[in-house]
Amino acid sequence: MLTLGLALVVLGLFGLVLRGVRRLRPDTMTRPRIVLLQIALVAAWVFGGNLVAEIRERSTQDAWRAVDPGAVAVAKTRDAAPNPAGRELVKLAALLGIRIGPPDGTKAPEHDPLGEVGLAGLFAYLDDAFKQPDDRLGRAPAELRAWLVLQEVPARAVEKHLLAAGRVEWGSRGKDDALPYSPTELTRLHAVLTAGGLERMRAGDLSGASSALEAAAALAASLRERSETLSRLVAVTLDRRLLGALRLLDPIPAGWAQKLADIEAQTRPAGALAGESLALLALVRKPDTTLRGLILELDVGPPLGESHRSWLGERILSLCGLGVPVERLAEAITSEKQQTQTPFFRFVQGPLERPYMRIAVADYATVQVRTASAVANGDSCGPMPLAASEQVAPWSPLAETGEPFVPRLGRTTAILRAELELTRLVERARSLRAQSRRLAWPKDLPGAESEACPGRRFVAQLVDGQAEIRLEPEAFANHEATVSFRMLGR
Repeated sequence: MLTLGLALVVLGLFGLVLRGVRRLRPDTMTRPRIVLLQIALVAAWVFGGNLVAEIRERSTQDAWRAVDPGAVAVAKTRDAAPNPAGRELVKLAALLGIRIGPPDGTKAPEHDPLGEVGLAGLFAYLDDAFKQPDDRLGRAPAELRAWLVLQEVPARAVEKHLLAAGRVEWGSRGKDDALPYSPTELTRLHAVLTAGGLERMRAGDLSGASSALEAAAALAASLRERSETLSRLVAVTLDRRLLGALRLLDPIPAGWAQKLADIEAQTRPAGALAGESLALLALVRKPDTTLRGLILELDVGPPLGESHRSWLGERILSLCGLGVPVERLAEAITSEKQQTQTPFFRFVQGPLERPYMRIAVADYATVQVRTASAVANGDSCGPMPLAASEQVAPWSPLAETGEPFVPRLGRTTAILRAELELTRLVERARSLRAQSRRLAWPKDLPGAESEACPGRRFVAQLVDGQAEIRLEPEAFANHEATVSFRMLGR
């Protein structure tokens, strides 16, 4: 109703102006002519606005294809099912109380107090383990250790399946654009596999630890090359935890060289941006959602508490029924999509909103591609994150008011690649030590120029009889990335 209300206000004001002209020149400004001029104003907005949008869209498409020549709009295939490996994994994970499949409309799972207690400290334990500057194995909380013992059989079943079943495919998004898996629960499953690997490492079972981590790597591989940025970002989180575990594994089995190469080759969180932008430009030509739905879909940061919306975005949402909390976000987005099936949207709201939506999205995508080009040529490894090179136009409701998304993607990629380089150097130093008859660190440890952070170098040296590798000069903020590591030679 907001669109119709604004249209009526504009037409009313235009009518008042024409009425004033009619008082001055009644012969030239008749009532039928006033009506025709108001109709012409609506037509000018609908046809002229779409023409301007078409020009802006073509320019933006050319800019994206200059950045990524192979970019094509992400195909919106619907309801493609996961492959057999994915379906079986969902069943096996459910035996652990972890439901990685999408919501299926069935009743909520039964309350599992034992699992809640056992896994309560899981993520804090892993974060502490992987952010420490040396290879000491911290002790897991007693509740987590007990839970891992109790759940050893189903956890081993998940591990064996991931190692033997081949690549897991989750299928396409559903009709409501929901992911075909639960990112939160999948991250939890990955953490369980990783924690199990650390416990076996502590017990001296290095082969078992490597097996658990291989299964964790296979789980992350199911997300690395999906067509949505969100899945690729989840994969980066999983792979960073995996690299942290590998730095604690001494020695790292030789078979990991190829898996590290796969992570390096497949990890491109920003690689989906071009396809998503082109798909978004195509979508708003005949939108399947309203203006309010578009705002809710493109900016989930405010419900998550990570940022706040622009003034204009907040006003539009307020006039259309206010914003929604994160737990009702999917429901609100679905409701907006359903409105597009009504006659009112097809013949009134849709035609009036479409030019504005198209121009706003074209502006948004243009800012994204220009920022992506600037980030590609900038230093994503500096102590401070890169700032966005441009801002969305003030008349657009799609303005980013939190941390700019594209620079954050570039920094996330740089952090993962720097930690991957560090992990390889740790592996190489330990290999040289293992070749020594006395298991002594070589006097000249190998360093390397960083490809992830051009202009910086990994320096390796002996400090108090311990091998240390660190990235110089200073990179990233404190505790943002692990780019310094000391090996105790246990």
